Amino acid sequence: MFDCLGGQQWETLVMSVSECKQAFELARKNVITCSPNDGLSKVAKMMVDHWISSIVVVDKNKPVGIVTDGIIFRLIANEQNPLTLRAKDVMSKPVLTIHPKCTLTEADDQFRKTKVKRLVFVDDEGKLIGIVSKKDIDRFAAYSLAERLRSHKH
Repeated sequence: MFDCLGGQQWETLVMSVSECKQAFELARKNVITCSPNDGLSKVAKMMVDHWISSIVVVDKNKPVGIVTDGIIFRLIANEQNPLTLRAKDVMSKPVLTIHPKCTLTEADDQFRKTKVKRLVFVDDEGKLIGIVSKKDIDRFAAYSLAERLRSHKH
């Protein structure tokens, strides 16, 4: 598909894009959170107010789960009333966490192995410090690759 660079040269270029940064550099640090006992109507309102598709559920600033818009959509599609439920009733758990020194390649490997769409960063004490999505990493890789291809032409 992208044979214009040749096989080995292409692999080197892709690796250099993914190795150049730590995943935490792409993370959102002001993570919107809720408590396990928050009602889903509150959680959904936070998603709408902040234009986000997930809320990290925390207990004492440690991530214990995640509620996504997909979870809420499935409840409605299955004719369950989300207004009667709390975050702890529906959250995906355990939430997948990674260390802030994780590279983009390591984060991408986690995304591929686990099929999750978001990874949560925790410090050495297990406290929430950021979140990154598969889309965030894919966008960065695509942008970086496009920039390198443009500079290769000159």
